[in-house]
Amino acid sequence: METTEAKISKYFGVKTASYQSSVKEINDSERTIKAIANTYFYIDSDQDMLIPGCAKKSIADRGPLSSAVAKIKHQADHNLNTRNAVGRITVLDERKYEGNDVLYFESFIPDTMKGENDLGNYQEGLFDNHSIGFRYKQLELAERDSQEAEWAANWAKYYPMALNPEEADKYGYFYVVKEIELFEISVVSFGMNTLTPYLGSKSKDKNKNIIKDSLDRIDLIKAQLKSSLDKKVRKEVDLQVLQLKQILSELEIKEPSKKTTQHANESGTKETKKGPITINSLSKFI
Repeated sequence: METTEAKISKYFGVKTASYQSSVKEINDSERTIKAIANTYFYIDSDQDMLIPGCAKKSIADRGPLSSAVAKIKHQADHNLNTRNAVGRITVLDERKYEGNDVLYFESFIPDTMKGENDLGNYQEGLFDNHSIGFRYKQLELAERDSQEAEWAANWAKYYPMALNPEEADKYGYFYVVKEIELFEISVVSFGMNTLTPYLGSKSKDKNKNIIKDSLDRIDLIKAQLKSSLDKKVRKEVDLQVLQLKQILSELEIKEPSKKTTQHANESGTKETKKGPITINSLSKFI
């Protein structure tokens, strides 16, 4: 079981929309799609439960109605370059939809050759799942029968709200994610909670291909730095660096462990019964 500090130290995370199909409506004449980016109160394979309000600050800071230069993007496969841009997000908010609390968005698909292909893929149902790219900002542990009063209180408060409480029962804990920094929303083939599957390599040379893809993207970042240093490009370079660092850190992906009790050792470092968890320092960029 990870400590909350270890989760927050991650550079860039992704999460599925948690719907069988997250696309809710396609308006051909207005070239707009309406979809769910994430479902709140759903415990995913990272044992995370995102709750309403977690994206509120990001939406205010970089949503479609903000004055930000680099706004939250609508991409494909969490690949943060212009070639993988799909649309321009026009509506982004947290709301009730079909009885569930969700992160909802609408996106305009441009009238270009690529836009025609993307809109056609939505119309034909080939584009039917979405995932968010984000960074943890604030989360708390909820643990069944915990000796820590705060963790036990979180379990008592949020467990009844879970859409899939059997996932909490299975491991005996979950994380309540109260705030994220939302970077982008991507259309994806399958809902995944890691970046590495989107690189498309399933062979024995998977790690080699991941590293090659990452090096290619680093070259692209260097080219962007040479061509422009305006505020928008700096933000996009920052996001690509964070994502690349997370991709490389996910070369070995582990399943959630069964319930183990966190405690502090004599040095104050958080531990589990399986031993201490190393927490990476979070670098600051630009």
